Amino acid sequence: MANTQIIKRIGIIGRGAIGVNIAFNLQFTQSIQTTLLVREHYDRSDVLSLLTVGGETHTIKCEQAYISKSALQLLDVIILPVKQYQIERVLQDIAEYLDTKTTVLLLHNGMGGIQLVKKYLPNNPLLVATTTDGVYKISTTGFIQTAVGQFDVGAIYEEIADEDIVDEENAIKKYNHSTWDYLHYIHPNILWRSDMAFALYQKLAVNAAINPLTALKNCKNGELVNYSEEVKKVKEEIFDLYEFMNLPIDNHALSLHIDSVIQLTKENYSSMHQDFQNDRETEVEGILGFLLEKGKETGMKMTFIQTLYEQIKAQST
Repeated sequence: MANTQIIKRIGIIGRGAIGVNIAFNLQFTQSIQTTLLVREHYDRSDVLSLLTVGGETHTIKCEQAYISKSALQLLDVIILPVKQYQIERVLQDIAEYLDTKTTVLLLHNGMGGIQLVKKYLPNNPLLVATTTDGVYKISTTGFIQTAVGQFDVGAIYEEIADEDIVDEENAIKKYNHSTWDYLHYIHPNILWRSDMAFALYQKLAVNAAINPLTALKNCKNGELVNYSEEVKKVKEEIFDLYEFMNLPIDNHALSLHIDSVIQLTKENYSSMHQDFQNDRETEVEGILGFLLEKGKETGMKMTFIQTLYEQIKAQST
C-alpha cells in the first residue's frame, strides 16, 4: 500500500541559535519538511552544526532557501525566532507572499511583536512562544546547546481565551484542530499555555534580570550569582510594577523561576551579551525599554532599570 502520509512544511526565519536548535529538533521527524529561510548574503550550501548538551555534534539536515514567494507560499507554519528590532522588516518581507492559512509562530525576547504581526498579517493564525533553552552561536555555522529548557506556546486571541478550556491538547485543537498533530515536534518539552499573555510577562522578567547584566558584566548567565544584589534590584522593580499592573503573577514564584533559569542556562551567554560584546544592536528597547514605558504609564520610577537601560544604550552607540 502506498505511503499517504501528509508532509507538513515548516519554515524558520534566519540562522540564529534558537532557530537552528528548532531545526535540529524537527529533523528527526519524517512527516515534517523544515526550511531555514535566509537572506541572500548567506551561502545556502553552508553546513551547520550543533553541539548538544550530551556532547554530541550533529549536522543540521534541512534545506536552506532564500526568502521568496516560492519558499513561503506553501508553508503550514512559519517560525519567527528573530530579534525584537528585526520583526517589522521580516514581516514586511514575507507579508506579500505568505498564505493566510499559514500559522505564524512568534518567538522573540521582549514585547511588541504581537502588534506588528497583527498589523502586517491580520488574517493569519498567530501563536506566541517563549523558551528557556540555552543555545548560542560560536561561528557563522557552529552552535552550542548549553541547556534544554521548556518551550511555552499559546494563542493570544479573544476567541481562544475560554475559561472552560483546561486541557492543553483540546485547547490547541480548538484553536487549529490540525496544528497540534505536528507542532509538538518543535521541542521535547513543549507546553500549551492558555495564559500566554502572562507567560510573556514572566519571560520578560527573566530577560530583564539576566540579559542586560550579563552584557554589562561580560559574563555567562551562571556568573550572575556574583552580582546577586544587582539581580535583586531588577527583580524588586519588576515585581513592584507587576503588582501595580495587577498582573496575576506570584512574585515569589517568579523570583524562584528567574533563579532556576540562571542555573539551567549557567553555561550560556545571553543573546544581549553576544550582541553587546560584538557591537551589534541589542533588544534592550523591547525588554528594559518596554518596562520603563509601562512604568511611565503607571507613574512608577524604576531607577535601577533606568540606569541599566542608559548604560546599554550609551555603550551600544
